Amino acid sequence: MAEKKSKVLVVGSTGKLGRELVMASCAASHPTLALVRDLSILCSPSPSNSDKSLLLRSFLSHGVQLLQGSFDDYVSLIQAVKQVDVVICAVPSKNALEQMPLIRAIKEAGCIKRFIPSEFGADPTKVQILGMDYDFYEKKAVIRQFIESEGIPHTYISCNFLMRYLLPSLVQPGLDSPPRDEVKIFGNGNTPAIFVKDCDVAKFTICAIDDLRTLNKTLYLRPPGNICSMNELVDMWENKIGQKLKKICISEEQLLKNINAYEKIEKMVQESERYEAEVEELNKKGEAKNVLENYVYNMRNTIKDDKTSSKIADADKKKVEYVIDQAMISNQLA
Repeated sequence: MAEKKSKVLVVGSTGKLGRELVMASCAASHPTLALVRDLSILCSPSPSNSDKSLLLRSFLSHGVQLLQGSFDDYVSLIQAVKQVDVVICAVPSKNALEQMPLIRAIKEAGCIKRFIPSEFGADPTKVQILGMDYDFYEKKAVIRQFIESEGIPHTYISCNFLMRYLLPSLVQPGLDSPPRDEVKIFGNGNTPAIFVKDCDVAKFTICAIDDLRTLNKTLYLRPPGNICSMNELVDMWENKIGQKLKKICISEEQLLKNINAYEKIEKMVQESERYEAEVEELNKKGEAKNVLENYVYNMRNTIKDDKTSSKIADADKKKVEYVIDQAMISNQLA
């Protein structure tokens, strides 16, 4: 008798990796559910939603059950989690901390046999990036600690670099396609890196969810044929286009200086934007204060006007005068 397949919930199912996870789960005959923020997209006539609508319809055609829910709706998370055995999260890594409510829901539901959080990149416990990652890996580490402190059965998938991030530009910052004239080589160019496709990561992940050997472990996806150094990538590209590129070597020291300079500029931009927002907020408060000031003075003059004042009972007049006085004191309108 065939072993029963785990029922799988994919969170972040409409992202590039998320959709591959959904399809890999279906291909492996797992009953598959996908959490979607807004199911009304299926019926939306808006062109901006057409791609996502087609994707969701594709899911339905493959037998995927769509559930509406989000990290902001805890009840929806509980309801979704209680229907499955395995939860896979594929939200962008920069939003790693947003998984906290999902982890709490998994803990509360108490039925999940395996949780695979959104990692899929470099192992956060092994990277050394000198604090220049804007807490990117620290967030992943925090999620790991929370999962383990809650005693949730888990598997971490580490696959290093997704091809779509770096290979289209031949690892050239700021470019969308490989260069044809010159190429920057960082360091000596001999450090190997691992590049993998989203679909391979998805298949690898789905293969792990029912394997007891992978429970509470970190799995590393390292296909030997996908390990290349910068120099090897450049050689392959030169052979492909039939010409040699001018190579500009960027030493490790210079690279660090460039990164530090970029960080300073980025900080200055952020501070400028924050200052602009504060000024705008102050301007809004100033406009509101002017409106309030005009209103208070008009009310005070109205109360003092003999024609109006004679029509207001003394008790009511005192109440209005008290409110005006308090408004002037609290907003410094005197």
